[in-house]
Amino acid sequence: MINKWQKNIALGVIILVAILIVSKIAYNYFSNQVAWEEGDRETLVSNCLDDLASKAIRFPSQSVEYCGCTTDTLMGHFTKAEYLIINEKSFADQQEEMLPVVLDCYNVYQEAVFSSSTMD
Repeated sequence: MINKWQKNIALGVIILVAILIVSKIAYNYFSNQVAWEEGDRETLVSNCLDDLASKAIRFPSQSVEYCGCTTDTLMGHFTKAEYLIINEKSFADQQEEMLPVVLDCYNVYQEAVFSSSTMD
């Protein structure tokens, strides 16, 4: 009786390990299949401009340059799979991971906005 239970438990553990291995292989395969595509840059730039809202309207050329810079930097630094994973996190976590990467673009944007601002 005990041998039968031990055999069933061992078989269950072997099946569980096999399932975990197959799922890890499938995950790695599909995550490598997620790559930046041709229209992704335009989508990210458009989303960036939407996020800037009124600032993009007030400073259109500076905003387009900023969004292009951040998009190119993010696409060069992260794979699409990494970007999508980060994008699912909270806003604070997103900033923590992405801001150091795009900080130069952000500083240039702030300087350009400041330079083109006028005091009323």
